[in-house]
Amino acid sequence: MITYKTDSKESLESFESSMPVLAMCYDFDKTLTPDDMQAQGFIQSVGYNEEQIKQFWQESNELAKKNDMDNNLAYMYKMIQEAVGHFYITKEKLMEYGNQVELYEGVRTWFERIRDYGLEHGVRIEHYIISSGLKEMIEGTEMAKEGAFTKIYASAFMFDDKGVAVWPAQAINYTNKTQFLFRIQKGILDINDTGVNDYIKPENQRVPFRNMIYI
Repeated sequence: MITYKTDSKESLESFESSMPVLAMCYDFDKTLTPDDMQAQGFIQSVGYNEEQIKQFWQESNELAKKNDMDNNLAYMYKMIQEAVGHFYITKEKLMEYGNQVELYEGVRTWFERIRDYGLEHGVRIEHYIISSGLKEMIEGTEMAKEGAFTKIYASAFMFDDKGVAVWPAQAINYTNKTQFLFRIQKGILDINDTGVNDYIKPENQRVPFRNMIYI
């Protein structure tokens, strides 16, 4: 990691904040990891063997088609149903599965390395996840725990007062991913902040689209 000679943490933050911002946005499944995150432990733990993993997704897609349902809501519903009799789906449990997810070579240290590279060239690089996968599982990865991501936008569960998943809190897929690019552009990162609909002059946009890379 590179270091800078500054008088204090505040002066370093001021130094970085004066730089132009470049946002690197990533899908997760089959982008940072070779396979769907749910297929790397969770699906097997609810009774499907390695040869039956495709069956899980086929059943999930059939459920979506039968009920005119969003595919991501269907797989989240199926996860809860299939876990019955095996274990309760909690945030902690999902984070444990996330910690088991295989990453492509170099991903584990990429985010810090590229951020340092940016600073060396006078650019502040921020990393964002925009994924149809599960936020709780992504939060279980080592790099997420270490604060690699400015924000993780992903499908997520709502948990009851006992910490058990009972309902989808967020479902992200296909073109609805674009709203999060607008949030990053305008610096309005809270998913409940309706300010994302406001017009912001190009010169006042925190991260113009020309300063984004989507992987």
